[in-house]
Formats: sequence, structure tokens, C-alpha cells
Amino acid sequence: MVEKKEKELTPLEIELIKSSKKVQEYKLACEANIVSILYVNPELYFTYDKLNLKSFSSNIWRVYWQIGYDIIIKEGKKSLDDITVGLYLEKHPKLKQKYDEYGGYDTIDKSKEYVNVENISGYINELNKWNAVLQLLARRFPVYDKIKQFVDMNVEDIYDLYEAQLNHIFLNIDNDVQSYNACHGLNELIDELNKGNNIGLPLHNCTILNKEIAGLNLGNIIGLGGLSGAGKSTTAINWLFPSILEHNEKIVFIINEEDQTKIQKEMIIWVANNIYKENIQKYVLRDGNYDEKTMELFRKCAKWIEEKKEHKNITIIPLEKYTTDMAIKIIKKYSALGEVKYFCIDTLKENADSTSDKTWLEMQRDLVKLYDVIKPSAKNVCLIVTYQLGKIATKQRYYTNNEIGLAKSIVDVMSVNLMIRQPFEDEFENGKNEIKGYRLEGKRNLTKIPFKLSKDKHYIIIFITKNRFGATNLFQIIAEYDLSLNVYKEIGICNIHQDW
Repeated sequence: MVEKKEKELTPLEIELIKSSKKVQEYKLACEANIVSILYVNPELYFTYDKLNLKSFSSNIWRVYWQIGYDIIIKEGKKSLDDITVGLYLEKHPKLKQKYDEYGGYDTIDKSKEYVNVENISGYINELNKWNAVLQLLARRFPVYDKIKQFVDMNVEDIYDLYEAQLNHIFLNIDNDVQSYNACHGLNELIDELNKGNNIGLPLHNCTILNKEIAGLNLGNIIGLGGLSGAGKSTTAINWLFPSILEHNEKIVFIINEEDQTKIQKEMIIWVANNIYKENIQKYVLRDGNYDEKTMELFRKCAKWIEEKKEHKNITIIPLEKYTTDMAIKIIKKYSALGEVKYFCIDTLKENADSTSDKTWLEMQRDLVKLYDVIKPSAKNVCLIVTYQLGKIATKQRYYTNNEIGLAKSIVDVMSVNLMIRQPFEDEFENGKNEIKGYRLEGKRNLTKIPFKLSKDKHYIIIFITKNRFGATNLFQIIAEYDLSLNVYKEIGICNIHQDW
């Protein structure tokens, strides 16, 4: 029988293996420190819940981490002392064998003497850095000659280093500057425009608004501003969620003020009242204790939504700490891997790690960074951002970009900026400043049908304060809009008098 020869490793494979071993040596200290701190303060298992067995390379610290995890998380114990660990290991002889081999509790006891619990965040960052480098090596990235350089860098520095190199390579592939004769090719342009490609994804139930802003065009930022409680988040969901499903597109919601259930609850209520034409208030879903009929309705709503889950139309990413850099990474990832064309940041705010006392200036720079990622020459996706207006807007009837406050320059990179508010009490019928709305009807939409705002209904007023695709603040749009039912319907337009 002929013995099978082992496959010889290539020089590159040998180099990658050597580099991986070197990284694991660098990791060893932070792995020991992290696990030791977890034994000092087991509550940190809940704080750093993204750690898992694969986070550790050294089998010693994998074993100690797993023991602690099982005792604290799975068994609900409070401490990791010698006796508690010993009792646990009596039920796990294979784990106990390794534990004894690695020195038992004495190993942990000695390590605990040299650690400072307050330093765990730094150790976690170090661990994440080296794990990222190991992934680069596993994918055969040419980083094996830079391992020593990485010692004094953090994970963001490494990311920036390679992003800069990639940008340099690809931006310099073709640096020709082309010129065009403006009087040539006009018929071809007309034929192209005739295809309707300049009309973006329509916002749901927004006939008037879509006509003015041409829907959601790729490569553009759309802003949606309002005061706290005006319904910005709910409006974004009600405009986007049904349209995304109807046109089988994909969207990623990046949210930083609530968890993913916020959007899921809005979706359930929307389906209940718009698909099944019920009259279910949000508090009914919120309060629970459903009767049989209500439970049956919610089950139908869930089924209607879940039937579409295989398409992965809607992805929700809640961020515990919002940073623009994290939002950019998400946009880059999902636009490349998931064929996602639409993104929504709810709500735009300053970075969680910001130390600047000029947050308005930082937000302006952040919007420029976001635009550089989503613009046509980059990822060519559409970004919708909701944001909060300044306090000055609480008494304003007529909204302009000045209502944003010091950060009003964020509008510079937006193609469309919308602002919403609910009517004031004196703007309803017979009020001192009653709004006189009208619908445009007839063959050419030239016939004005007047109407006034009834106190028995809920409304929202939409201001178009910037619009590269049509008119700006030529009129305001009025919609009947019950935020508790998620039922939205445009009913006409009006002209709000400016504040003087």
C-alpha cells in the first residue's frame, strides 16, 4: 500500500501560520486579563455579552471563560469562588480534567492579583483588534509583515490603514478627466429620461410629495426633521415600510434611541389598520391581555409580515452607542453584501464618543462623510435621516432650514429636506389662524376645492424646505394622520403664512 504524502505547504501558508501564532502570543496577555477580571467581577459577563468561546485563542482561558459563563449566565449564580466552581465541575468531569490540568483555581487566584477591573474595556479592545487581524490572516490578506506594527495600533487605525490603501489603489486606476460637448447627445438624453429612471422609490400614500421630490432617488440624502414627539420616526416607518415591501426592495434601519421592537410594533399596527382595515390603537398592542378577537388579528398581522421574511426586505440594527463611523461601516457592508439600496438613520445625533463642545460643527462634518459614502460615484444608495429641530421651532408656524439651529449646514449635502409639525389649536376651523387648504382637481389639476381642518381629526403638515428635484416651499402638504393608528392620507395643500 502506497503511503499518501502530506501536501507540502506553500511559503505563503507557512508565513500565515507563523503570523497567526505570533498574534496568538500577543493575545495571550489580554485573554488572561479579561477572564481574570470576569472572575473578580462576574457581573461583567452580562456587560460584555458579545464575548464567546471563539473570542479566545488560548485553550486555558477558553476553559476558564466557559466555566464562568456557565455558572453565571446559565445557572444564575452570583460568584465564581473556589467552592462554586468546584461544585459546578463535579457535574462536568471532562471540563474538570482540563481545569485541573491548567492549575485549577490557583491559576485564577494568581492572575486576579495583577488585574484592575477598570481596565477591562481596554483589554476587550485589544482582544477585538487581534481577532480582526486573525480574520485578515485567515482570508490571506497580506498583513503578515505588519504584525509588529499592529502592536501600537487600535482596530480603527488598522481599518483606516487598509481602507486608505484600497482607496488609493482604486481611485488611481483611472484618473482621466473627461469633457463633454453640452450641445451633443440631447436626443439620447431625452430617450433615457423617457424611461422614468429619474423617479425614485415612491413614499407610501404620498402622491403630492412624490410628485414634488421624485420619490427616493439613489445617491441622495433625504432629511426628515421635526420637534420631539412630532412623529418623525413613525412617519419614516409609515412612508418606507409599505413601499419597500410593495416594490420588493431592501432597507436597513439604523436606530439609536430604541430597540428593534419599536419598528416591529409600528409594522403590526400599520398592517392591522391598513391591510385589515381595523381600528386598533397602539395602546392595545402595548398593554397586552388581548381578547380572542384581538389576538387573532395580531396573529394575522404577524403572518402577513412574516410571509415576506425570506426576502430580507427590512433589517433593523439598533446601536447602543451611535457613531457616524459605525453607520458608515453598516452602509458599506449591506450595500455590498445584501444589495441594499435604502438606509434610514433614526435619529441623527452627535457621536456617542464626542468630546467636542461644538456638536453642530461635528454633525455637519458627519453628514459630509455620510454623503461621500452614499453618493452616485460611491455606493449610490439612498439615505434617509431623521433629526430633531431646535427649540426655536416650538413657536414657529412656517418652517425653514433655520429651524435646525446651529447645525443648519447639515442641509448642504441633502438633496431633499422635509419638516413636519402638527397643527396649532388656532389653525383648526374657526380658529384665529385657521388653515385654508385646498385640493387640486379637474383634468389639469387647476380646480381648487377648499377645505378646513376639523377638530375631530388628526393632521400633519409637511414643509419642503429644500428640493433639488422640484419646487421648495411653494406650498405645504396636509395629510390626515393618526399616529396612534398609523393611518396616513394626503388630502391637499395649503400656504402657511410666514412668521414675522
